[in-house]
Amino acid sequence: MISLGYQPDVCTYTAFLHTYFSQGMLEEAEDVVAKMNEEGIRPDWMTYTVLINGYARLGLTHRAFDVLKSMVNSGFKPSDHIYSILIKHLSYENRIKETSCEMCLDLSSNVASVDIAHVWKILEFEIALKLFEKMDEHDCTPDTKTYAVLIAGLCKEGRLEVAQKLVNHMKERGISLTEDIYNSILECCCKLGVYEQAVRLVDAMVEHGFLPHLESYKLLICGLYQKGDNEEAETVFRSLLSCGYNYDEVAWEVLIDGLLKRGLIKRCSELLDIMVERGFQLNFQTHKMLIEGLDGGVR
Repeated sequence: MISLGYQPDVCTYTAFLHTYFSQGMLEEAEDVVAKMNEEGIRPDWMTYTVLINGYARLGLTHRAFDVLKSMVNSGFKPSDHIYSILIKHLSYENRIKETSCEMCLDLSSNVASVDIAHVWKILEFEIALKLFEKMDEHDCTPDTKTYAVLIAGLCKEGRLEVAQKLVNHMKERGISLTEDIYNSILECCCKLGVYEQAVRLVDAMVEHGFLPHLESYKLLICGLYQKGDNEEAETVFRSLLSCGYNYDEVAWEVLIDGLLKRGLIKRCSELLDIMVERGFQLNFQTHKMLIEGLDGGVR
């Protein structure tokens, strides 16, 4: 390329790195890194990702964490994909250290073959602690963003127990929960039907000035009604009306897409009455859809 007058850029170097690491050619990959430094080519987010994944795949997790430190020092924020890579390989290393029998080695192989997108299914609390320990060792202290990424990934897979342990660990380290973390836990509670905990979370969020997602409110209110806890459902709805959401959004999300879709016609009518009593004005289309839904349910 250079002989033809073309100067390799960061994308070109990153492509070479990906190829060499994929073929297990560590020395050649490190020559590319050295050449980038020599030419003053700064790594971008993709370069760091390739380096972290490459070193981790070769069992050089300490080098992967060195790259993570450089990444953070350069102003890049590690994404859920980066953490997924590190978690996957830490999980694999942990299995190898703990096992010696043939059956257990097969289990370790299964961990190694897990797709990055599904790594949250295998993440255990002890591995998360190992991740934090490694980050601390490399002067890359876990922050709120680190916890938020892990908790969100766990919650999407319904891993509430492990996510809750991370929340407790945050509190022990004096790190405050963010609105995103609260909402991740809340949504997971609602999807798992853990409504009592969800109600407590909503109360805690409102108390701290955070806004629960409307989707979570819908799942919680509908779930409480289906469980037969009508009074609590109405209390949560009244709390929702004080959150500042647009009333038409509330009506569409909770009443139409929530209660009417689930056949809870009477409950929908009761909550609509509460909105009317408070003087909330819905636009024509929203009101029309509600009336048609209620009339259709009565028939």
